[in-house]
Amino acid sequence: MNWLRKLFFSFVLLSCLSLHSNELNDLESRIDQMLERLQKVDSKSTTASQPPFEQEALPAVIVEDKLPEIILPSLPDEQSSINHNEVADSFNRLENRIDDLLNRLDLRAVSPAPDLSSGSKPVMPSALPVINLDEGEHDKEGSLALPIDTSLQDFEVPVLPKNRLSFYLGFSIPNDSTYSDAGNHDIEFENGFEIGLEYNRFFEDESYIGAFIEGKFFDTDTLAGSATTGDNRLINFGFTVGQDWTLSEHFAVKTQASIGASSAHYEITSENYSSTDLAFHYSFLLGLEVKWNEYWQSSLYYELDGRSSADRMDYQSFHQLGIETGIGF
Repeated sequence: MNWLRKLFFSFVLLSCLSLHSNELNDLESRIDQMLERLQKVDSKSTTASQPPFEQEALPAVIVEDKLPEIILPSLPDEQSSINHNEVADSFNRLENRIDDLLNRLDLRAVSPAPDLSSGSKPVMPSALPVINLDEGEHDKEGSLALPIDTSLQDFEVPVLPKNRLSFYLGFSIPNDSTYSDAGNHDIEFENGFEIGLEYNRFFEDESYIGAFIEGKFFDTDTLAGSATTGDNRLINFGFTVGQDWTLSEHFAVKTQASIGASSAHYEITSENYSSTDLAFHYSFLLGLEVKWNEYWQSSLYYELDGRSSADRMDYQSFHQLGIETGIGF
């Protein structure tokens, strides 16, 4: 009776394999039709997924277009398996056809094919869809393509202040001049100081134009070699034009010229002379700037300026050394 049971089991297994072989024929035919349709459609990606094994059953192959599900019966235990050549050949052909279908669906196994002869549970090879991303298609609506340029976006450079308000403080060294009364007499002045306020409007190339007002204050020293005294002052105002020449991130050279008018007031006590007159004013400035940040800078400067004749006082020039600090806004 034992041989009869084995014969019956072999007949049942062959019948199941024959049935699933017919189903694979139908599956292959439908896959061929599906591949022909896919070739006609300009599809950019193809995805396919396989459901995991449920216990000891072989996987069900599921693709789009509702392909039939194939579930193979569990393999018999090692003790109850029979070494029948026809059964083994049929199973090998069936396995080869399944592998061929997987290759045609472009599925790549991550792990090798399971060994079914050991009786262990087979592990379903996982497959990932292959998505082709074409450059130049990222502008099309609904496309999954990455943009051509994946670099970081350009950040806007912070806008530098275009206006600057500067304050000046320095030493003033007057040159000698000539006092004209009954004759021409050399007059000398003591060193003094100057203070000033300046507004400038900057452009993209770091050139600027603006306006200024400043005051110089100094005393009379001698007239024709004789000691004398007197309070003198010049109030200068006018327009500036200049250029900042950047040396590095924190240093620059400043060049500037200005023209304007000067309200000149002179006193000579020994002559009982006191006069206020309007004169022409000019100046040239050279400075070394230190930029603490984009809003605050300071500089050391040298300035040469002068004024035209005023009443009895002849032309006079001045040397200035000082510091300047500016605030941008």
